[in-house]
Amino acid sequence: MSLKEQLTDGTLCIGWATENVTPVGPVSLYGQYYERISEYVQSDLTVTVCAMEQIKPDGFVEQAVMVSMDVIYALKEMQDAVRSRIKEEVPGLNPDKIVLNATHTHSAPYPEVKNAFGELLLNGICRAIRTAWDARMPGAVSTGFDYAVIGHNRRVMYADGSTEMYGDTNREDFLMIEGPADPGIDLLFTWSLDKRLTGIWVNVSCPAQVTESRYYVSSDFWSEVRKKTEERFGKDVFILPQCGAAGDIAPRDLTTRYRAGEPDMWDVLGIVEIGRRIDLVIANVYPSAREKITANAVFIHKIKHIQIPSRVISGEEYRRSVAIVNSIKANEPGDPASDQTAWNRFLKEVKDNEKVYPYGPWDNKKSDYGWLRPMEIVVAQYEDKQRPLNYEYELHVIRINDIAIASNPFELFVDYGFAITARSRASQVFIVQFAGDSGGYLPTQRALDGGGYSAMANNVGPVGGKVLVEETVSLMNEMWL
Repeated sequence: MSLKEQLTDGTLCIGWATENVTPVGPVSLYGQYYERISEYVQSDLTVTVCAMEQIKPDGFVEQAVMVSMDVIYALKEMQDAVRSRIKEEVPGLNPDKIVLNATHTHSAPYPEVKNAFGELLLNGICRAIRTAWDARMPGAVSTGFDYAVIGHNRRVMYADGSTEMYGDTNREDFLMIEGPADPGIDLLFTWSLDKRLTGIWVNVSCPAQVTESRYYVSSDFWSEVRKKTEERFGKDVFILPQCGAAGDIAPRDLTTRYRAGEPDMWDVLGIVEIGRRIDLVIANVYPSAREKITANAVFIHKIKHIQIPSRVISGEEYRRSVAIVNSIKANEPGDPASDQTAWNRFLKEVKDNEKVYPYGPWDNKKSDYGWLRPMEIVVAQYEDKQRPLNYEYELHVIRINDIAIASNPFELFVDYGFAITARSRASQVFIVQFAGDSGGYLPTQRALDGGGYSAMANNVGPVGGKVLVEETVSLMNEMWL
C-alpha cells in the first residue's frame, strides 16, 4: 500500500527531524539585564520538529507541526517568517498549523529574524520542518505521566506581604514561598507501526535556565535529556521539549540552599542532575507506554485568535512608579559614564558578586537600576494613550486520543496551568508556554499584591489570566463533545 493510500485511511502519519543551530564564535547571550558574551559552547542549540498529518476517510485533512527551539522566546516575527517560507516551499502543509515554542534557555542569542543568529535559526527551522514533513510515515502514539522534582517556586514572601523573586529565605521575616510548583511530567511517545520508538514529547513545568547567568552557549538541561535518551534508545529517537506553565518557577530550591548536598543549580552539575531526573521518568514510564500503543488516533487541531484584557495600570501605581523613577534619577550624576550611575553601580555589583558567591543570582533586582527599569515600563504603559486595550494571541489546542495540548505565549504562573488542567476533560494536559510570541510574565493577583520582579511590569494581569483560562478550557472541551 502506498503512503498516499495509507494516509487516506485515517492513519496518523508522523515525521521527525532536528537541526543544529549553534552559533559560531563569541555571541551575546540573552536573558539578563546585562550583556554576557559567550566564551565557549557548553552544549549545542537545536531545533526539533515533530510533524503529524491525518487524512480521514471523508477526505478531511488534519495537521500539526510542533517546533521546539533552544532559545529564550518564540517570537511572532520568527513564526511568521517560518510560515511565509514554508508556504512556498512545502505544498500541502497548512502553515497556520505550525507552532513554535521555546525552552527558555538564557544561554542563547536573541532569536530575532534580522540578526545573524536569527537567520541561522530561521534556516534551521525551515530545514527541519521540510525534513520532518518529508519523513512522515504511518505511526502510532501512546502516553505517559510521572512525577519528578524539576522546578521550584522562586518567589519568596515576607511577613509584611512583600515578595521577591529569588528572595533570601534566611531572614527572620521570611514567611513562605508564595506559590506552588508542578512536579508532573507529561509524555507523548511516537512509534512506527512495528513498535519502534521514534520520539518523545516531554512537557516539564520548569524553564531551562539552570545556566541563566553563565558565559557559555547552552541548551541547558535538555542537552542532558537528549544525551540520556541516545544512550538509552539509540540515535534515532528524538526529544521534543516543552515548557509547561512555569512563570514563577525555576530549577532551584530556595529553602534548602544546597545544605543537603544538591548539585549547583546555577551551572553544569545542575543540568546533569535534572537531565538524570527526567531520564528516570522516561525509563519508568516507557514499559507501560509500550503496552498501550495505538495507531487509530483521534487527532484534532483547533486554532483561535483570542483577545484578553491588557493589564490596567492604576493611578496610584502610576504615581508611585513616577516617584521611584524621579527619586533614582535625581541622584544620577551628570556624566552618564560615571561609575556612580545606577546602571554602572548595578554592573559592578554583578561582577563583584560573581567573584564572591558560588551560587546566583548575582544581579540585584532591588538595586536602584533593578527598580528603575520596571518602573519606567509601568510609567510608559500608563502614559501610552495608544496602548491596546487587549492583547491578542493565537491559541492552539490539539487533541491526540485522550490528551490535550494547549499553547500560550506567556511566562504563565503555575496556578493558571492548574486551573486549565483541573477543568479539562482530557486525561492529560500538555500546556506549552513560550509558544508563538513573547507575552511576558502573566502573574496571579497574589503575585501582584506581593510585588517584586515578574509582577511589576506586565502586559497582562490576573483579569487577562482568567480569560485565558476560560478560552483555553472552552476550546479544549469542545473536542470532547
